[in-house]
Amino acid sequence: METETLYLGREWNIEHDRTAKVTGAELRYTVVGKGEPVLCIHGTNVADSLITPLQFHPELFDEYQFISYYRAGYNGSTLEGDSLSIEQGADHAAELLDHLGIEKAHIMGFSFGGVIAFQFLLSHPERAHSAILLEPYLPREAPDAVQANIDAYMTAMELFQAGDKLGAAFSYMESVCGPSFLGCVEMTGPLDVWDRVANCVDTTFLVDFPAVVNWGFVMSKADELVQHKPEMPILAAMGMDSEAAMPGFRETQRFLMSWLPQAERLAVPNATHGMQSMNPLAVARGAQLFLRKHPMT
Repeated sequence: METETLYLGREWNIEHDRTAKVTGAELRYTVVGKGEPVLCIHGTNVADSLITPLQFHPELFDEYQFISYYRAGYNGSTLEGDSLSIEQGADHAAELLDHLGIEKAHIMGFSFGGVIAFQFLLSHPERAHSAILLEPYLPREAPDAVQANIDAYMTAMELFQAGDKLGAAFSYMESVCGPSFLGCVEMTGPLDVWDRVANCVDTTFLVDFPAVVNWGFVMSKADELVQHKPEMPILAAMGMDSEAAMPGFRETQRFLMSWLPQAERLAVPNATHGMQSMNPLAVARGAQLFLRKHPMT
């Protein structure tokens, strides 16, 4: 009988033991499962919060080959220089596919990784068969959402500048995802997940956050900025409690559903913005249903 209990033994880490040289960086990555390729792009702070929770639904890996990589500056992936734009991040994803000899893949991106995935659809549409966007953190425009994001950032940045880097990461994650998120990460990530987060805080605050600020995409001007809309199947996922934790996620969801006529919805119950850490089975099963509906062959 199926149970909602999450159990995989003691250590639930998925080792990223391969490397690929891309422009200005070397990426650590792994390939898990078999079948059509799915490229996973993680968000900020917790680089293990995408591929690791998905393994609680092993049937997903029986049907699909997941390619997970640590973005430049995270968990041993190197970054030459002190900046990396959203566009360059999307190019890294394409270069990793080149390294693996994969012409086209399904793309899955979460939060900041969802922004990179979104840019990948704009920069390399021919490489994406479909896309699963787990609340891509597109720049907010509604006043209450903008202010909430500014408040979260400024509070965390004060801690970061005072030298409390892990505290800064915790503060920002709690502001965006709600107070229960950290406990969920602790129980769905590697045993040393917070050590990994502490080692990557500089990348989050000094590389990722400026990249979003300097990104030129604006939802209200999408038709002016994008010459050709993405036409591949797209799944727009949203935690059903995300807006209650922080305003802005409904705005992004509504944009995706109105701007992309082919977009489909995935509602993830009992979850905020950290949906795959908070309800990994629902996310994995939803992704599986979507991927089955849109096969590459």
